[in-house]
Amino acid sequence: MNFSSKKKGHSLINCLLLTGLFFLFFGFFACQTSPRAIAFDQGTQSDSARYYYQLGWQQIMDYGQWTLSEASFRKAVMFDSSFRLGKVLVARISPDLEERIRIFQEVKAQIGRATEAEHLLLDVYLSNVELMNLRALNPSLAKEKTIAHRALSAQNFSKFVHQFPEESYVKAEYIEVLHAHYGAKPALDSLQKLMTQSQKNIPFFVSYTATLESELGHFDQALSVANRLKEMLADTTLPAPYVVFAEIYDRMDSLQLAKKYIDKAVQLDPKHLIAQGMKQKLMKK
Repeated sequence: MNFSSKKKGHSLINCLLLTGLFFLFFGFFACQTSPRAIAFDQGTQSDSARYYYQLGWQQIMDYGQWTLSEASFRKAVMFDSSFRLGKVLVARISPDLEERIRIFQEVKAQIGRATEAEHLLLDVYLSNVELMNLRALNPSLAKEKTIAHRALSAQNFSKFVHQFPEESYVKAEYIEVLHAHYGAKPALDSLQKLMTQSQKNIPFFVSYTATLESELGHFDQALSVANRLKEMLADTTLPAPYVVFAEIYDRMDSLQLAKKYIDKAVQLDPKHLIAQGMKQKLMKK
């Protein structure tokens, strides 16, 4: 290589180095300034309250542990007696009508102190508690309230999950609302579209995928997904997989298998209201 070609080579190397430094610098700058997902603080400054609030959600939505979930929500309120979302979650899971009425009135009176995001959830959860109370006190009014409650839930959850996409259990309830409101196919499409990469491995999203697939008549796919859930939750004392298998076998008209699985779920957690309701339905069949 003559001197001229060496000079050209050095110029090319210098140019590439400068270009690399340029992209490295601006790439670093872009990473530093790119918007991050906003965290939702649940309306409490207590780390312990937040911990037990999240644990309660995980226990009920992922594992089907209603009894432990209730205890966790109550612990969250114990650590922060002004924790509005914690209180209303206690009301949603409490079997005590008087307690639900008291909490409803208490949180309703404090809702003016809530942030805009907290307000979106409190409106839905208070409506849910009101509906539960009406079912006990005036079932005919409860039927009228159900339609309005679903519309409010769909509207508020939609706003919330797009603002806080990492809030998995609000997103989970949003999918349940879409399912109740529009049916299995739109709910499954929305679930697949809204899940983040990390949420694809959250047990609720796996179990609900199996539920929706079975409702659509895709039984092989539903059983495959249910078996994946069973492998994920290797602990045989967790009710969630048994409930999912019971739902699938019920839709397949395999009532003996459905009854076997739902009996096991109820045995593991007698407070599992969904399992109890399914058991009653299967007994009628």
